[in-house]
Amino acid sequence: MRAVATIAGVALVAIACGGGTPGAASPQMPASGGAAPDFTARDLDGRTFRLADHLGKEVVLLDFWSTYCEPCKAEFPHLRAMYDAEKGRGLLVVGVAMDGPESIADVPAFAKRHRIEFPIVFDDDSRIASLYDPKKSMPLTVLIGHDGRMAVVREGYNPGDEKLLAADVAKALDEAAPAR
Repeated sequence: MRAVATIAGVALVAIACGGGTPGAASPQMPASGGAAPDFTARDLDGRTFRLADHLGKEVVLLDFWSTYCEPCKAEFPHLRAMYDAEKGRGLLVVGVAMDGPESIADVPAFAKRHRIEFPIVFDDDSRIASLYDPKKSMPLTVLIGHDGRMAVVREGYNPGDEKLLAADVAKALDEAAPAR
C-alpha cells in the first residue's frame, strides 16, 4: 500500500508541476521554429528586463519554474552549470518565476539559497507563461536561437534531460557563432 501511495505522490508532483512528456510540445504550446514572443518583466533587483534587448545578440534559454515545483528544483543545478560554462559563448539563461501571490515573496530567498546567478524575472500574473505555454507547465524550457526563433520547447524534467538540453544549447551556440 505504501508503494502505491508513493507512486501516486510522485505522479501528483509531476502533474502539479506540468510533468508532461519531456521534449514534447503540447498542442497549446508554440511550435519550435516560431518567432519567440517578446515580453517585458521586472527582475529580482527591480530592473526592467526586455527579451527583445537580447534577441539576435545571445542564445536565450527561458526556464519557467516555481519555488514549490520539485522537478524545477532538480533541474537548477544543471541550468546553473550550463550557464556558467556557456555564458562566455553567448548563452543567457533567464529564470521565469511563475509563483503566484502566495509564494512570490519567497523567490529572492530561493534564488539565493540555490545560488542562481542568471537573471530571474517575475511572472506572478502568468502573462509571460501565457505567451509560451497557456497550460503553465513547470518546468518548461524554451531555447531561443540567435535568430530569435524558438529552437526547442521542452516540457518537464527527468534526470538525464540535462544532456539533451546541453546538446540543444551547444547546437544553437554553434549556429550563432560567426563564420571563421
